[in-house]
Amino acid sequence: MNQPSIGTIDRIQREIERNAVRARNGIKYLMGDDWTTPHSTPKDVVWQQGDVKLWRYHSEKVSKSPPLLLFIGLVSRSSIFDLHERVSLVRNLRDEGFDVFVLDWGTPGPGDADNTLETYVCRYLPRAVRAVLRASGASDLTVLGYCMGGNLALLAAASQPKLPIRNLITMATAVDFSQLPAQFGALRDPNQDLEAFIDGETGCISPNLIEAAFRVRKPTAAAAQYANLLENLFDDTYVGGHQAIARWTSDHIPLPGGVARQVVESWLRQNSFVNGTLRVAGRPATLESIRCPVLSIVATRDEIVPLAAAQPMGALLGSSDFEMLKLDAGHIGLVIGRGARKVVLPRILAWLIEHSEARES
Repeated sequence: MNQPSIGTIDRIQREIERNAVRARNGIKYLMGDDWTTPHSTPKDVVWQQGDVKLWRYHSEKVSKSPPLLLFIGLVSRSSIFDLHERVSLVRNLRDEGFDVFVLDWGTPGPGDADNTLETYVCRYLPRAVRAVLRASGASDLTVLGYCMGGNLALLAAASQPKLPIRNLITMATAVDFSQLPAQFGALRDPNQDLEAFIDGETGCISPNLIEAAFRVRKPTAAAAQYANLLENLFDDTYVGGHQAIARWTSDHIPLPGGVARQVVESWLRQNSFVNGTLRVAGRPATLESIRCPVLSIVATRDEIVPLAAAQPMGALLGSSDFEMLKLDAGHIGLVIGRGARKVVLPRILAWLIEHSEARES
């Protein structure tokens, strides 16, 4: 009778130990234990208007220029950029010598219900840009917009050519809204009354409705996430990361009704980014007017912004320096997935270094 090898015995012993930890952690998880490590890369508020804040991240040595300004769209928390100690985009960029700023849009209340895209693109964003330049001493900057944040960056650059944007990076950003998934289909119908989705008391689209729309895209996603969690319950760090991501994905913020009406009519129904009918503050704003270097990062497994929705960007821009990186990731995975640090970040850094220079002392 063949005896099991020492290697086989070791593997069996290791799996027994892991199963014991899985059982222990599973009970603790169901009881509501918290594995997340309180995490925030040290930062200061360097500009604020109402609930909108501009953060600058502490750095012992800034060695590269221009500074970076990151922002997300208007329905999600900017904490995605610094969510977990193992995967923090701002910390990694800072550690590479960049002066990193994040613009946080805050949480709209009833007083913000009439905010429009112009509120963010023509008011808050230019003021934040000027604050970045004052704080850093730079004459221009690189902007990075994630998801809808990329659309805001494109609108700002297209409508305000004097903004000192040296480089522009979009991540998971759509331009052809006819290619968005099925859950957006009802809103494309001109007979669909958008007011039915806007909360009568706040004048905003509620976070619960926004979360439901994202979950509809793949009903099995939650089951798959919990299957992965079960497999990795023996790893406390993995469980903490899972909890941090789960909390971020379920913590949306209200979308002002004024913005919602514009997005639905212009972006979804008129498909104005690709049809050349964009208008900002009543004036035409075409992507062809954007001449700065542009990097578009897209995820091949993105179920919110499919590749086809992002693909036309290069042909629409006036920039002679455009690059599209197609990476094997999902929508969130571009920023915080397992491959974010190993695959996405090195590609971003390579492009940034090519389009930056050493900072003068």
